[in-house]
Amino acid sequence: MVAGLRSLFISNSSRLLAAALAPVILAMLAITACGQSQTQLPASTAIPNTSASVPAPDVTAIPATASEIARVGEPAPDFVLDLFDGSKVRLSDFEGKVVVLNFWASWCPPCRREMPAFERTWQEYRDQGVVFVGVAVQDNEADSRAFAKKIGVTYPIGMDWNGRILRSYRPTSMPTTFLIDREGVVSRRIANYANEGMLKIFIKGQLDQ
Repeated sequence: MVAGLRSLFISNSSRLLAAALAPVILAMLAITACGQSQTQLPASTAIPNTSASVPAPDVTAIPATASEIARVGEPAPDFVLDLFDGSKVRLSDFEGKVVVLNFWASWCPPCRREMPAFERTWQEYRDQGVVFVGVAVQDNEADSRAFAKKIGVTYPIGMDWNGRILRSYRPTSMPTTFLIDREGVVSRRIANYANEGMLKIFIKGQLDQ
């Protein structure tokens, strides 16, 4: 009789243990299956570091030589930008001024959030030898124009039609802002949203040099 009770106890315990472990086993199988179904990104894939998960712009379509790529501490590549008002500006025209070069797009939430601050800062420093330049990239022209008009942007702003400016400066996330000193040298690169206070500190640092 004791042997029979022991056998019954072991049998019941086994069923209880199996019932308890079943959900755990199923969960582990589900996790394994999910992991196998994910597509692995190649090691060379650039993952943009933005809080809004904004995709990085495609800079692979147009070739650029090493001398044409913007690097901190080196001369900023020159370019001509077609502005929304129909005129053109060349970066080298602003030699002797501090240039805040901003790459943006109307579909980019951080870009839309920072642009009003850019306009305020431009108004504050425009008479002190500072110029802002906005370059819309990989965007719809009508959407870019409409947003710039809505914000009331008065600094030079236009569209990079052929992607050559984008290719030369290679922003790895949207938005990206470059500070260019009076000598035309790239002094700083700000990836993602540019805080207004931080931007003013950088501008003042350039003006004090």
